[in-house]
Amino acid sequence: MITVNDLGYLRAPEPEDLQWLYGVENDATLWYLGISKEPWSKAVLADYLAAQPGNLQRDGQLRLLFVYNGETAGAVDLFDYDPVARKAGIGIVLSQAFRGKGLGKMVLKAFESYCFKTLGLHSVYAHAPANNEASIQLFEQSGYRTVGTLEDWVWLNGAHHNAQLFQKLVS
Repeated sequence: MITVNDLGYLRAPEPEDLQWLYGVENDATLWYLGISKEPWSKAVLADYLAAQPGNLQRDGQLRLLFVYNGETAGAVDLFDYDPVARKAGIGIVLSQAFRGKGLGKMVLKAFESYCFKTLGLHSVYAHAPANNEASIQLFEQSGYRTVGTLEDWVWLNGAHHNAQLFQKLVS
């Protein structure tokens, strides 16, 4: 487990996370943030959990869940992992009830520490839709530099929208 201040911790997904994962993966308001645009069945998600997800070397990606006061409150993902260039993409989602409390910044900081110190990454990047002020603010306040604009990157409500590309190098 990875401690997030004294507030909670990050841990690997467990079979008992099925209901939480089902809720997040089937929240259509979040689909524009990822590749998947369709509902997931509990059976498919149960198979995912049973397959021991999150082997970074095998899968090139890692998902950890954030537990706050004994409740699953969010997830962080590492994706596009490149062990040679020592870089990866990073993403974060918090359940609606836990947003706007400063938890995202603490989770991101703890996860970055793991990425830089334990995994030996040199660089992490993230992209945030231009209309997602909360994500943009999170990355800016967490020391990420805006390194570009991805034009027409996100399809939302029948139209393309830009996204900001952020990067943070190990300090």
